[in-house]
Amino acid sequence: MHNRFRAVALALGLTLPALATATDNTPVASEKILAQLDNLPRIQMEAARLKQQQLAVDTASQALYNPELGLDAENLGSSESDIEYTLTLSQGYDRGDKRGLQRRESELSAQIALADYGLLRNQQLAAMLTAWVELDLARRLDQFTAQAQQRTEAMLVLAERMVAVGEIARLDQQLLQLELARLTGERLVSRQGVIEALASMKLLGGDALVSLADETPLLPADLTLPESQRMARLPALKPAYLAVKQRRATYALRQQQAKADPSFSVGAKTDGQDQSLALGIAVPLNLRNRYQGEVAEANQAIIVAEQAYLTAERELMIELDALSQSLALLQQGQRQWQRLASAPLKESQSLLERQWRGGEIATTSYLQSQQQLTDTQASGAELEAAQRRAWLALMAARGELEIWLSQQAQTTPIEG
Repeated sequence: MHNRFRAVALALGLTLPALATATDNTPVASEKILAQLDNLPRIQMEAARLKQQQLAVDTASQALYNPELGLDAENLGSSESDIEYTLTLSQGYDRGDKRGLQRRESELSAQIALADYGLLRNQQLAAMLTAWVELDLARRLDQFTAQAQQRTEAMLVLAERMVAVGEIARLDQQLLQLELARLTGERLVSRQGVIEALASMKLLGGDALVSLADETPLLPADLTLPESQRMARLPALKPAYLAVKQRRATYALRQQQAKADPSFSVGAKTDGQDQSLALGIAVPLNLRNRYQGEVAEANQAIIVAEQAYLTAERELMIELDALSQSLALLQQGQRQWQRLASAPLKESQSLLERQWRGGEIATTSYLQSQQQLTDTQASGAELEAAQRRAWLALMAARGELEIWLSQQAQTTPIEG
């Protein structure tokens, strides 16, 4: 389905800009994610509506007027030979190419529908991947709490032996027991967070998306943005931009529709003895209604569409600027966290346990330090998740998330 609508986009003239690859080895099952996106009920419903819009283009391409065939019989006397028969064939003439203008208007409406469909896919895709980020964060936080719980359980077993031989006071054992009780409560909360995150993923993508999340690594934290381009070419502005063109096409159509189309006819007349040929033309007279109201309304619609585009462009610029600043700030914070916390986290836990066993630090100091280590691990995970959320929000706002992911599906991962 995805490839089919990509082909429709190209056929309708919607440009799909080439984006810079975010990373040479993005560990994302892009094809599976896009396939899962196609299976979403809302996406399938909107795809059906898009097909309906395409059928409207075919309808608009049909001729405006069908030929008319007429047969008249007129009795001019009392005998059968006095009856005069007239056979007439008439055809309306599309003056000003109303049919072509009508098709152009319908094609632009279809392009707007396709652009809106693309933005909907981006929004749904961003929601799916954001739920994936939330599940990954919930699982990591639960893992950190579980590790702290396991360490405390092991320390409590050791403390019971040390109390028995008089190496530490019973108060130290009780402090460890209280810490284990606290961590048990925290573990229940963290496990509940995982359950809620899984439920959110199932709502957005079903069990298949959850299975994919279990099998596939998540987006890397340090994602780069595609190369900048003119605002008018951003997919997020495509519907508003096309709406201006569609209103102009409607205005041109209304101008031509205000002009009456003539009808030409050819007829043959006979009374059984004499035959004659007749040619005719009929032109409606726009006297009581000159259809200028429709023209003025279409002209005003152009002004409204232009203002809507300018408003959308301004709001998008402000939104993208805020999201870009937020992403840059989070990336800077993550780099600082890595520089400050990465090495100490690897060394501190084993060092703390050795110092506590050797009596170099008190139990209260050990518990405070262990809590600090867990909190630092959690803050690092939350920073990574915040970066991913900001990047997904920015790409969805630009309307380029699916284009980027499609390029990842076509990129062969680099091993090693």
